[in-house]
Amino acid sequence: MATDAEMLAELEAARDRILRGDQATSVMVTPNAHRVEFAPPNLQRLDARIDDLKAKEEGRPHRGAIGFTF
Repeated sequence: MATDAEMLAELEAARDRILRGDQATSVMVTPNAHRVEFAPPNLQRLDARIDDLKAKEEGRPHRGAIGFTF
């Protein structure tokens, strides 16, 4: 399993590839005529994961939903 630093580097590299357009949505048809579609990447989720790993690395508190108790 990758360390947090390795995962952060991989996620940042993936984000760079997405922004350059290297990871476009694609469709693949297998020899058995099965169609496989790859969904477009979700930059918001990727950015959130990158921010979480950076916060953990820097010792900042985790960013999460705000809850209210009455």
